[in-house]
Amino acid sequence: MEFRNVIFAGGGSRCMWQLGFWVGANKAGLALQQTVDYAASTSAGCAMATAALVGRPIEALELFKELTARNPRNIHWQNLRPGSGKPLLPHMEMYRDALQNFLVPADMATLSDKRLEFLMARFPDFLPSSVGTMAAFSVYGLEKHLTGVLHPRWTQKLGFQPVVRSNHDADDVADLIDIILASSCVPPVLPGNGYKGLRVLDGGIIDNVPAHLADDREGHTLVLLSKRYKKPLPSPSRRVYVQPSEPVRIDKFDYANPGALQTTYDLGLRDGARFAQGCS
Repeated sequence: MEFRNVIFAGGGSRCMWQLGFWVGANKAGLALQQTVDYAASTSAGCAMATAALVGRPIEALELFKELTARNPRNIHWQNLRPGSGKPLLPHMEMYRDALQNFLVPADMATLSDKRLEFLMARFPDFLPSSVGTMAAFSVYGLEKHLTGVLHPRWTQKLGFQPVVRSNHDADDVADLIDIILASSCVPPVLPGNGYKGLRVLDGGIIDNVPAHLADDREGHTLVLLSKRYKKPLPSPSRRVYVQPSEPVRIDKFDYANPGALQTTYDLGLRDGARFAQGCS
């Protein structure tokens, strides 16, 4: 089976499994690097999709391991002292630093014949940002907890609307980074200022597995999840869903554990190789 499209689900640090899967599948002969010309993603999946399609997934792993090795903890209590001028939570600063150190102007040309789409969630006009943020993540979490659904719907009933931007909408690398960060906005851990005047949150509250974005594309779609689901995954059709073969041990907001990042990547490496062998 040949895949033209890949979906990268959100999931924070757990998404490192996706990069391992990508590398493992390619090494085992599935040739995703050659056949995939479209990827859709949201939240941390946006960074993984970008790293995969520019062809530097191992570099992305090593960079983030280096950054997390220099971060001793996920909460910097000392920054509560008056005048520290530093954030209590280091996540957004580290995420931006990672993207700025990883992406270079030449990557825009590398991606020019491919399409990456990034999902954001736009606030309804009637909801203030503070109230809307609390409502959105509360409703999203409640739906996932009560139903275990793969593709949530309740936040759209609150009035949140999907907004999709692509690499072709970005003026330059800096703008591409802004799109990725806006698609990952989860206050207070990953706060943001919207995107070009739009008030937006992490697109995962619309659909953390935005497989629908590829429905009008030609060819088969590989859907890379970032955790195991209790309910059975949909049967393979034009969409083929894959999940980690065992629970991922890193928390999605753990930015201080390079060893767990490597373990998560290694699990993906094995799962990708096994999947590719099953496709041959």
